[in-house]
Amino acid sequence: MSYDQILISDLEIMAGAKNYRGWMYRRLAPYIGKRVLEIGSGIGNFTKLLLDRDLVVATDNYQPCVDYLSSQLGEKLKAPPILLDAAGEIDPELKQHKFDTIVCLNVLEHIEDDLRALEQMHGLLVPNGQLVLLVPAFQFLHGSVDRALGHYRRYTRKDLLPTMQRAGFLVDRSFYMNVIGMAGWFWNNRIIKRTEESEKLIRIFDRYVAPVAELAERLVPPPTGLSLIAIGRKEQ
Repeated sequence: MSYDQILISDLEIMAGAKNYRGWMYRRLAPYIGKRVLEIGSGIGNFTKLLLDRDLVVATDNYQPCVDYLSSQLGEKLKAPPILLDAAGEIDPELKQHKFDTIVCLNVLEHIEDDLRALEQMHGLLVPNGQLVLLVPAFQFLHGSVDRALGHYRRYTRKDLLPTMQRAGFLVDRSFYMNVIGMAGWFWNNRIIKRTEESEKLIRIFDRYVAPVAELAERLVPPPTGLSLIAIGRKEQ
């Protein structure tokens, strides 16, 4: 299976993880404003949850995803989806939208020059605008699925936060989520070495595990997790 096929397959599998996506949204929603630029929208799994905002500009660096977004969400979005490489040349006219939030979920690990990508995002925000960033956590979990999906790295606070700061962001908050998911990811990626996520296992996790894990982590915030969330602010 080609990289493009694996990527689309992964997005389609995750489209069915509604409980997990809802959990993620509830963790991120307090930091998402009204004028949103989404970096790496994929097939719109998270974009669909942002349609009540004043403006959402959905972007991806893969044309089939942009085409999919246009066909499935075009009428619901107030601006057309666009092709965008976060580490490449960015049309300065994007600034006219005056974004108060950039949402970038499970994307930065795909970008070799992550510092440049963060610098570009910083430049697209209005003063006091926020970057809502979610990345896969802990390099010891990096395995077969990461490689198949083109992940250059996984992150911890110790490497992500200084990179955000070098890009100009003041890091307001950072926290891990989905500690229980670490065991499954380690088993699939480091032990049996799958090359794509299991739709069956994702479905079981989403139905039975995610709701309990969300409640548990609400009561006791975990010191570690499968994902790392960081909120960066562009100062005046």
